[in-house]
Amino acid sequence: MPTLAPLSFRRGLDRPCCSCLRVPLAVTKPSLLLIEEATVARELQVLALESQGWQVVALADVAAAASLMQTQPVLLVVAAAGVLAAGKEALEAFRRALEASSSVGLYVRAFPAEEEVVRRLALPLTGFFWRPLSLGGLVEKVRRVVPEEGPPEARPLVLVADDDPVSRKLLQLMMVPFRFRVVSADDGAQALEVARRRRPDVVLADALMPRMDGYKLCMALRQESRFARVPVILTHALTPDELDLRMAHNVGANGFVRRAQDGDELVGVLLRALKAGPPTPLASAPPAGAPVELNTEDHLYRMVRQLERRVGLLEQAERGTRESEERFRLVVEGSYDGIWDWDLRRGTLYWSPRLLEMLGLTPATFASTHEAFVELLHPEDRAGVLAAMTEHLERGAPYDVAFRLRHATGGYRSCVGRGRALRDEQGRPVRMAGIIGDVTEQLRLYREAHEAVRVRDDFLSVAAHELRTPLAALRLRVQGAQGALRMLGAAQAAPRLERALEAADRQVQRMSDLVESLLDVSQAQGGPPRLQLEVVDLSNVVRDAVTRSEPAAARAGCELVLGPMPPTPGRWDGARLGQVVRHLLSNAMKFGPGRPVEVALEQQDATATLVVKDHGIGISPERVDGLFRRFERAVPVRHYGGLGLGLYRLRRIVEAHGGQVSVDSTPGEGSTFRVRLPLGGPPVARA
Repeated sequence: MPTLAPLSFRRGLDRPCCSCLRVPLAVTKPSLLLIEEATVARELQVLALESQGWQVVALADVAAAASLMQTQPVLLVVAAAGVLAAGKEALEAFRRALEASSSVGLYVRAFPAEEEVVRRLALPLTGFFWRPLSLGGLVEKVRRVVPEEGPPEARPLVLVADDDPVSRKLLQLMMVPFRFRVVSADDGAQALEVARRRRPDVVLADALMPRMDGYKLCMALRQESRFARVPVILTHALTPDELDLRMAHNVGANGFVRRAQDGDELVGVLLRALKAGPPTPLASAPPAGAPVELNTEDHLYRMVRQLERRVGLLEQAERGTRESEERFRLVVEGSYDGIWDWDLRRGTLYWSPRLLEMLGLTPATFASTHEAFVELLHPEDRAGVLAAMTEHLERGAPYDVAFRLRHATGGYRSCVGRGRALRDEQGRPVRMAGIIGDVTEQLRLYREAHEAVRVRDDFLSVAAHELRTPLAALRLRVQGAQGALRMLGAAQAAPRLERALEAADRQVQRMSDLVESLLDVSQAQGGPPRLQLEVVDLSNVVRDAVTRSEPAAARAGCELVLGPMPPTPGRWDGARLGQVVRHLLSNAMKFGPGRPVEVALEQQDATATLVVKDHGIGISPERVDGLFRRFERAVPVRHYGGLGLGLYRLRRIVEAHGGQVSVDSTPGEGSTFRVRLPLGGPPVARA
């Protein structure tokens, strides 16, 4: 092959070449025309194409290309989309030159987004070479449309020396598009033997190998005259530093480059080395063939220093990884959510300890598979969760679902799940991870709040109705009295006025009771009701309440039956207990009209018990537990009035006295309320 000046270790272009010319070259052999800006990338493209035996001309603008095509034969034109778009004033001449030779094909190197721009140029386009395109990819595409030059045995022989079989295979694959002949060796000593049997055109050697590393292999090759001009390129998995480059220069290597999967950097160094040959021998280097004593101590010292530096970097990276893991662990442990990670390729599912604890499971009782998770889903939620997961994996739709998971105790927990898939280069999902949060408690609180809002709305509706009813009755009575006075006069209307005033008084009293109930409940939010404690006989309180309730009982058709009423003195608030007795009697008459209401007192040890029994509609069992809560009602609003505050106020008054209230009821047979009060009064008063 032709050789140029030594490449040494400079990064730029080493000598002018046809890629730098803007005037037609004096060539008679058909050429490949490369229209590209003058960059290092264009230089490598020229070297890659020339390595296959093709004659390549590289120009930087469309005008120069049109001039060249008018005087020289061209087989193929490969143009960069950006150069064509920038040279619009010369496109007409370029188009005529292309049309004048029907054998010339035009391919444009472009990104997919540039396709429309290129097509608007209206050139006789043959096709596209889509970017990004590696050097090997460019050679393969050109080979499909241009015949190869030269016999296969004329291709360079590349010797690959690497102790790692994966790295060795990777280097061999990089040579495939160029169809170089390749031989390989497991270490430097074997590579030296292979080279002595078949002289290579270039050597790729790993810098660190057992027995004989790349540095020693390069020195050994340089000591034999037949290999003195063979380019040697050292490789390694890491980017070389200044020490690596200096050592490679001292042993006579052509370059030191990092191995990468795309391979363009390494291939570029190899192509330059093939064209440039070995570096110029150093003035201090011994003549070829003379014995050389390798300074092993210096070499090992440099290698140890390099390893120490790399170990330090690894320790720093490991320390950062540990800190990140600790931070992630603290976040996960401080969160109420559980973490899951599903490996789709292996079919395994990881659940964090928090997630297992949430469902009462342990690593031994959870199968760690997707099927085990599906089995825990509530049957009604299973189809929806699987459909949402499928939509995310196949179409990328958000995975954010609510479902129920079975607890180890048999019940179900309300949960929300979120996740995201990790995909490979082809867009196929390979992993999916996310969180599952237990929202059972939040959902319970939400339902309670929703129910409280509903109860409040019902209460406001009933309160408005209850206040409007006595007002309407009072207004009718007043209007009736006014009409009687006008028509009959004061003397004759006196009986009607008396009845009207009595009815008005009842309605006013009813409104007063309603307002008092509302105020009492409002004040109760700040603490228990205030009591005026004194020695009171409960039997007298009960008799007084019965006497005051007899008119209402007569209107309801109820008979108030007094049972045993032994004297029962105690330290209580007589007015408050009177409210308790009257409300129990009013309740009994409301829900058992036309039937008797029995009232009795019992005393045992230091406790007095008030018993009020009716024979009304009774209370269903599911309503008993919440009967004494605020706004709670045991019957529908449309059938019975009331604010739902009476029993709530009653319970608050009884508990303020240190007592208890309970109810026994059977639907259709009536209810029995029992109020138990300590004779000594509330505990605080006793203290």
